[in-house]
Amino acid sequence: MRWFCMFLFTPATLFAGEWTDLAKRVTASRLPALMESNHVPGVSMAVVEDLQITWLSVYGKADVKAEAPVTTNTLFEAASMSKPLFAYAVMKLVENKRLDLDRPLVDYLGKPYLPDAPKHKQITARMVLNHTSGFPNWRKGGWKSGKPFPLKFDPGTQYGYSGEGFLFLQRVVEKITKEGISPYMRREFMLPTGMPTSNYEWDEKHGAKVGAGHDAKGEVKKAGKRFDEANAAYSLLTTPSEYARFLIEMMNPNRGGHSISADSVTDMLTETSRSKSGDRIYGLGWALSDTSIGRAVSHGGSNSSGFRCYSRFYPDSRNGIVIMSNAAGGKRLYQALLTEIEGK
Repeated sequence: MRWFCMFLFTPATLFAGEWTDLAKRVTASRLPALMESNHVPGVSMAVVEDLQITWLSVYGKADVKAEAPVTTNTLFEAASMSKPLFAYAVMKLVENKRLDLDRPLVDYLGKPYLPDAPKHKQITARMVLNHTSGFPNWRKGGWKSGKPFPLKFDPGTQYGYSGEGFLFLQRVVEKITKEGISPYMRREFMLPTGMPTSNYEWDEKHGAKVGAGHDAKGEVKKAGKRFDEANAAYSLLTTPSEYARFLIEMMNPNRGGHSISADSVTDMLTETSRSKSGDRIYGLGWALSDTSIGRAVSHGGSNSSGFRCYSRFYPDSRNGIVIMSNAAGGKRLYQALLTEIEGK
């Protein structure tokens, strides 16, 4: 089952400089109280206006035990915001005819991925990217357990968010490129895009730059080394400014050998699946929605280590925002900020 439609709306008009000023005003008036009420020690933000990073702002502590402040260089776990960047790389492989969005992924592996679930042989890259693979989000015991797991529904028949699907596609990409996704992504996309400190797995150079994750009470939950193995679904370490450069790539295609084409961007931003309730609408790798200030393209991230992050851009105005927090209460924080920014 496949859906194809574009969003139509009449957005509110924001003039030059207004988006940045609006974000600054709302952040100044609301963020301190939101951090306190949600027990969020640290926040880092980047604002994009007309394809330029116009404002970087940091608040609080990267690690409450170490008393380390958040800086613009502090690395956060982007969590599921890892998925759109990986999806971008997949679309480049499609453009280069190394991968077909609608060919079964097992054809590339040359063997079954789940021997006990034969219907998984129907799963394609498109189904993974729009979350219709039928895989659960994660198997019991976690992906490193290697345990088999059943499909929740027949591939391609309905929406069901899945990190396991992205791991399956990651294995296919690694087979095609003959290398792990971390070195591949850094060389082919991150470095050309201006994301030099970002990585899908731990690098000793990260050191003290990586912030600690905190629980719902604002106490340290996870600090130090992590992600000794890359996972396309959640292991990206990055900063808001570097991720903002990726948003700019999405809004400004055809920028060089690392960029995807405008047609591929259109494919990524065209609806191909939606949840039964209609509250979740996906293109390829991105969630889509209408807002009072225009069509929005978004992805959030939530890792059990205590990071909550969010990115959103508006293709028509070429504006965007990245908000990264280091505590479990961060989702309520960024939701409140965005609600007020978009409602102004």
